[in-house]
Amino acid sequence: MATLADLQDAITRILSLPGIPAVLQLNSASRERAFEAYVFSLLVSAVRQAGGTAIIHGIQSGPNPGRIIFRGGPGLLGSAAQDFAYADCQLGNKRFEMHLDVQYEGSSGAVHELDVSLYDDDAADKVRQTPNLFAKSNKLYVAVECKFYDSTLGTGLGRTFVGLVDDCGTLQMRLFCTNGFSQGLARYFSQRSRPNPFFRLMPLRQDKELEFINFVKHTLGKWSGIA
Repeated sequence: MATLADLQDAITRILSLPGIPAVLQLNSASRERAFEAYVFSLLVSAVRQAGGTAIIHGIQSGPNPGRIIFRGGPGLLGSAAQDFAYADCQLGNKRFEMHLDVQYEGSSGAVHELDVSLYDDDAADKVRQTPNLFAKSNKLYVAVECKFYDSTLGTGLGRTFVGLVDDCGTLQMRLFCTNGFSQGLARYFSQRSRPNPFFRLMPLRQDKELEFINFVKHTLGKWSGIA
């Protein structure tokens, strides 16, 4: 089982962050939040490996901040309460941003937290001009659920995520990522219309990292017109 230190080291490795002095700041020093940042890092790596750019920004400081601050819980995309980090990305003919722990307003008006999300670049700029408003899910491209569990995963986790993404309009990818495994959950996600699951995803399993990155590269590559 991956430890908090394993996850922090993996984030530093994947994002190519300098280790001394430490620049990674997780507002919640828990494995659950670190796992979300780890998956965020894998998505950044996938964009870069696909031939795109993914530059880490601080909402206050701009590109390549001196400290990479990730939220400790759900918040507004435009919040500048701290110098929260996100990735400004371009791949082929698509520009978008990658965020961690952001709340979106779904088509029903309900508010949903997404662990990791890819959002339209222009729409994100407009949100930052009115930072107290929720980002609208109609400009959302990718939704990722991250679950780090020591215990058995229940199928209810899958049903909850399906309900969430169904309220978020048309998405290019819907990903369910976990360090664990559940046969029941695997069966639930086996239907073609449901999100793509990635089980046993963790720094200690680089084969699973590669499987995840290759899937994201292929899917985003088709969407952006480079594949």
